[in-house]
Formats: sequence, C-alpha cells, structure tokens
Amino acid sequence: MKITIIYDNESCEEDIKSDWGFSCFAEMENIPGILFDTGASGSILLSNMKNLNIEPNSISKVFISHKSY
Repeated sequence: MKITIIYDNESCEEDIKSDWGFSCFAEMENIPGILFDTGASGSILLSNMKNLNIEPNSISKVFISHKSY
C-alpha cells in the first residue's frame, strides 16, 4: 500500500502548497485509489494532485471523515 499526503498544514516540498486541512491518497496494486478527506480548498487540492502526478480519474472513492463548517 502507498499513502501520499496531498494536503496538510505543513509541507516540506516547494511545489506542494500547505493550508488548514488534510488529504491523502491511498493506493494498492490492482485496486482503484481512495481519497481520504479533501482539505479546505479545492484549488489547492487539485494543484497539489497535479504536482504529485495524481490523476483525478484514478480516484474511485472519496472518504470524508467529518463534517466541515
């Protein structure tokens, strides 16, 4: 299993933007990927996914862990 942090409060990578929230992408061989949470900003999420070479079409399910206000 491979877990990629897409979105978090801090980032060690120049091309990965940080912001309040969290998101990660879980991958296993021959199993469609699962996105766990989405962070607070869709534009940052998509930008980070692009910079991490994660195609939105590779996501089969989205798991939201809690209600956002």
